[in-house]
Amino acid sequence: ILQAFISLTLRPLTLYIMPAFKIYDLVNTVYGTGYVAAIRETDYVVLLTHWKLAQGQSPTLYLEEKAMSLIPGALPGTVVKTTYGPAQLTKVRADNVHIARPINWKLANNTTATLYLQPEAIELTHTKGFNEGDEVMTVYGQGYIQAKREEQGDLVVLLRNWALAQGQSPTCYLQPAACVKIPGFRIGAEAKTVWGLVRILSIRRDGTHVCEAVHWNLADGKPPKL
Repeated sequence: ILQAFISLTLRPLTLYIMPAFKIYDLVNTVYGTGYVAAIRETDYVVLLTHWKLAQGQSPTLYLEEKAMSLIPGALPGTVVKTTYGPAQLTKVRADNVHIARPINWKLANNTTATLYLQPEAIELTHTKGFNEGDEVMTVYGQGYIQAKREEQGDLVVLLRNWALAQGQSPTCYLQPAACVKIPGFRIGAEAKTVWGLVRILSIRRDGTHVCEAVHWNLADGKPPKL
């Protein structure tokens, strides 16, 4: 009778725990908003978006998971969708509360309301078509849609950087073809892209955003233009 013996060598199992955050995730910390630049075994490398050292670069933070909170991608200066209508984000507090100001309505005393919102109450969207509060670029400069006139088929646009003698914006009545919808960033603001964080240098009439990288340089030591 032949007997066969099978020898099994058991190797220890290696458990891999998926990290809570991914590279380029936007997060909020006690030091302000930033993004995940690298993932290490015990912590995360985070670069801040609104804090620069004397040499111009961001301080590098090494934070544990519990020291960060994921935010929906809206940085101060961006236009977001809320239950109160479109609003511009002004600040993200250390406790993750998003402070915003509505774009197209005011209080009874003609002052702008201040909204204190949880991250899940805001949405960074860029939908098709035009809606009230949408940021647009026109031949007259950057502005936002105050109203849509269905019967006339045009848009009522107020400009951001052009004021009349009395201080108010001129009112433009433009066809949709004369407007280009843009995310709502201002020149100098920072935005998250597939190339990392960038700073907006200018916005062309066709809606193209000219940017430079914030946290990486070319071989000549200068940030690339995007």
